[in-house]
Amino acid sequence: MYTPEMASAFKAIKAPEGFGVVLYENPDFITVEVDPKDLIKLSDEDKLEAVKYVNDVKRTLESFGIVVFVVRKALEE
Repeated sequence: MYTPEMASAFKAIKAPEGFGVVLYENPDFITVEVDPKDLIKLSDEDKLEAVKYVNDVKRTLESFGIVVFVVRKALEE
């Protein structure tokens, strides 16, 4: 499902420094996982850039006809 073309398109999207996502391939969809600890340490401006980045990743992968879910890890108390 996750093709070299998708990988190339994904890698072309620039993430804010200190932020990234993890992709998980499933038979019917791709999951984009965000670690909230990465968001917490960003400035307000970088948080907005991180949200834009996640949206760009989702939109880019969906352009290949793939269903994409965005999830986040649970925050530990």
